[in-house]
Amino acid sequence: MKLSDAQVKRLTLDDDLRAAIDRARAVKTLVARRRAERTLAGDMRGYDLVEINAQLENVDGSSDENVRQFHLAEEWRAKLIADPAALAEFPGGADDELPRLIDAARRERDTGKPPGAARSLFRHVSDRLKEPPPAADEHEGEAPDAALEDVEDDEDDEDDDNSDAERS
Repeated sequence: MKLSDAQVKRLTLDDDLRAAIDRARAVKTLVARRRAERTLAGDMRGYDLVEINAQLENVDGSSDENVRQFHLAEEWRAKLIADPAALAEFPGGADDELPRLIDAARRERDTGKPPGAARSLFRHVSDRLKEPPPAADEHEGEAPDAALEDVEDDEDDEDDDNSDAERS
């Protein structure tokens, strides 16, 4: 009952259960709402409550993640507008559109215009932060093959053994 409409829509529920939830949420007066909640509880007895509870936990967790993502995008937008060097630190690097959006947002800020370009920059930054980071080259930064190191160590050991045998 305390979830937002968007959170309720994200739940995968049976049509009958969704209709019962919508009916109960539509009731506004306190006494009638309590009665509607009891009716909804009775309707839910026929459903797997463990599964619904797991979905509710995921909805709550994703909401926290969305808020964190939103704040991160706000921070990056402010950094990019304030500091020209921040573009080099931006995750995923710069693309063709990002410098143009940053310049437009700076001009907008300096002239006192409404923040249309800053909003466009925010949307672009938010989309870029949601993208998975580009995959690094598989061979780049890879440790040398352990088998080759073992072979080299064995050759060194054999050389040491040969020198010990020559001394005897």
